[in-house]
Amino acid sequence: MPVAPSSSISVVLAFATSITYILFLKNKSLQRKIKSSRKKQPRTTSKKISRRAKNDNLKLDVDDGDFQMKEIGRISAPFGMRAGTPRQGLLAQHTRSILTLHLDIPKETVDDLDQYSHVWIIFKFHLNPIGKGKSDSDSNTNLGKAKQKNIPRRIDFTSSKVKPPRAGGKKVGVFATRSPHRPNNVGLSLAKLESVESVETIGENGKKRKKAILKLLGLDLVDETPVYDIKPYLPSDVVTLTDIRSPSWVNAKDELASVQWTDEAKESLIVHQRNGMLEPFYGRNESNDDDAFQAISEVIAQDPRAQHEGRGIATRDGDSYKISFCSLRIEFTVEEVSDGFIAKVRRAINDEGDAAALPGSYQYNLALKNEAGAIDMA
Repeated sequence: MPVAPSSSISVVLAFATSITYILFLKNKSLQRKIKSSRKKQPRTTSKKISRRAKNDNLKLDVDDGDFQMKEIGRISAPFGMRAGTPRQGLLAQHTRSILTLHLDIPKETVDDLDQYSHVWIIFKFHLNPIGKGKSDSDSNTNLGKAKQKNIPRRIDFTSSKVKPPRAGGKKVGVFATRSPHRPNNVGLSLAKLESVESVETIGENGKKRKKAILKLLGLDLVDETPVYDIKPYLPSDVVTLTDIRSPSWVNAKDELASVQWTDEAKESLIVHQRNGMLEPFYGRNESNDDDAFQAISEVIAQDPRAQHEGRGIATRDGDSYKISFCSLRIEFTVEEVSDGFIAKVRRAINDEGDAAALPGSYQYNLALKNEAGAIDMA
């Protein structure tokens, strides 16, 4: 018996519906498997970046904005603030610092490093004030647009020229100086490697672990400076004097003729060292007390005063200049003599900080820390 046309259409529709439903179920099952595999495997992202920009001479930096560097350790240094830190570390070769690597950096990374006499330290200028050099926000730069459109990023740099303290007020391009205020606040410093050691500490899991430390001499970095990398200094890094060219203001001999200490100041420094106030850099039981004395003298000999603070001239009667060294405040004056200028260290006293200083500054924070310590002891 022949099937009616309407019945044939119904059979076809029913068959098509069944096939569609089966495909739907298979698709759902496939999606579940994909989600499950994604949970089991770590996420990875890959972005296709063009190897050539529209301008062949322009290299793009479009992968999530800035290149990210991993901090590998921190510097412990006698200098708590930028003022009074040597302008070049090897000009104050008796200053001691310690680089402590973070626990996630295996101590084996420094194996054989002690075979070198000097090391390069790549670090961050972490005390740069916001708004000087560059903004702390993407809103004042083209960084946000560059991220969105994969276009070259232009840095809105606010200090293309600076006045180096030794240039006598002259403005020069920032790349012609060692100024910390740069498009990227990254610095490079050379130090003498005194020793490579390991210390025992407690990890996050409560187990004892060892981390590496580098004891350094002649480093011009502030306490708590973040470090990104360490590289050994090689004989091939040396440039012969006949090949070196530099501006006259860099070569100017503007060091103070000498640094003299009053008997009271020198005796005070010795007492403070014996009481452990210069640790961990200068031990209380050291047979040679002169290293701390020499370090402070080398720093002062470079005249750490800024131009507006009277650099290159004598201090006025009744005035003195102060620098921080470990937990001490060193006060000195500068006097003019027949062969130039000399510094006289007047006092070496315990640094109590200054609660009236600018909030957030080293002296202000130190005052709060000492006040909190006094409350705890009460």
